[in-house]
Amino acid sequence: MSLPSKKAIEIDDNITHYEYRMLNHDMVLKYDESKCIQCGFCHRVCPVTVSIYDEPLKKTAIGTPEEMGVESDKKIVVDTEKCIWCGCCTWICPGYTLELLINGENKLLLVENGSLPEFKEEVRTLDNGQKVRKVVEGSITITCNEKVDKVIEAFTEECAVQAMSKEGKEIKVDKDKCILCFKCSDAAKNYENIEVKIFRDRFKDVKGEPSSVWNGISLRVLGKEGKIKGIMSRSQNKLADSVLRLLGRPESDEEEE
Repeated sequence: MSLPSKKAIEIDDNITHYEYRMLNHDMVLKYDESKCIQCGFCHRVCPVTVSIYDEPLKKTAIGTPEEMGVESDKKIVVDTEKCIWCGCCTWICPGYTLELLINGENKLLLVENGSLPEFKEEVRTLDNGQKVRKVVEGSITITCNEKVDKVIEAFTEECAVQAMSKEGKEIKVDKDKCILCFKCSDAAKNYENIEVKIFRDRFKDVKGEPSSVWNGISLRVLGKEGKIKGIMSRSQNKLADSVLRLLGRPESDEEEE
């Protein structure tokens, strides 16, 4: 096998290893599909491409097959040609679905060097016993003008954490369960008479000083720009380049697609 090598290895029906192997350095992004709740956070925080002003988020290195433009029966797929193994997706993953291993050790270098902060999290247990965590504060409002019960029930089942329920012709949200993810708001695009508004106000009790990477991620998740400007570009992937610099690796000279 020639090095460096990038490839995806299916360990079993649930576990996939996305590997980047060099002569003296191995990085593995481990994905456990059995824990994946398709919340959408990993796609938002991936620094490989840039969200420009009010344009839709462009293709990143991780996301649903639909978001990635590929055919797959997996909930989430990773483009090993784009992935830079920075660990941003593992840092935020509410379902503990993703894990970054560096030379066999669970590590997040961007947290260790202070580029990404630690934050308080609320851990919840779903009805099936799975642990999930809430990482952002905010609010959610659902407006339902749908008259067909089966459609309303189908929408409530879109929730990643079983936080929605049907009450008459209304949809109620259990705020003790809701993690303010992107799943129901993304799903609402397919329901003509249901509207979802989510306001993610802040990450929970952040520890540490913000960096350009942190500001870029805040912009993507919260929709708010932080103190540091100029991380977005129509021609260069500056957020990814910032991450690579902080990881001590060469910048990407690849332009956005």
